[in-house]
Amino acid sequence: MEAFLFYFCGAVMLLGAIGVVIARSAVMGACSLILSFLGSAGLFAALSAPFLAVLQVLVYAGAIMVLFLFVIMMLEGPVMETETSRPKLWTTLMALVPAVIILAAVAIWLPAGRLPGFTSSVPEDFGQPMPVAAKLLGDYVFAFEIISVVMLVAMVGALALARSKRNQPWT
Repeated sequence: MEAFLFYFCGAVMLLGAIGVVIARSAVMGACSLILSFLGSAGLFAALSAPFLAVLQVLVYAGAIMVLFLFVIMMLEGPVMETETSRPKLWTTLMALVPAVIILAAVAIWLPAGRLPGFTSSVPEDFGQPMPVAAKLLGDYVFAFEIISVVMLVAMVGALALARSKRNQPWT
C-alpha cells in the first residue's frame, strides 16, 4: 500500500509539473503548481508526517499560491498570442515523454517483482511539531528571519507595482 501511495503521489506531482511547463497562461501554471504541491503533501502523509502534510497544504498550496495568483491577476499583464492558441502536438508529446519513461520502467519492474518499496523506517518523531520547531527556531533561526524579510519586501514590491499603473506599457 505504501508503494502505491508513493507512486500515485509521484504521478500527481509529475502531472502538476508537466502542467506548469506546458501552461500557456500564468494563472494555469500556478494552478498546476498547486496540484504538484498537493502531491507533495500526499507524500508527507504517506510517510506518517501529518504535520508536514498540513503545513504543505496550508503554507504552499494555500498561502503562497494565493499570493502568486493575487500578484498575477493584480498586475493584469497583456494577453499574449500564445496564451490563446492551443499547444502544438509536438510540445504536448515532449511533455509526456518523462511520464511514458516512468510508466515503462514500472511496467518492466512489476512482472519481475523488483518494484522497490519502503524498506527503512522513518524516525519516531519525523514530521512532528516539536522537532520541526526546534530545527526551524533553533539551528535555522537566521534563515527563518531572512525569509520573512524577503517576503515583506516582495509584498511591498507587489503593492508598488500595483499603484504605478500609469508606467506600464500595456495600459
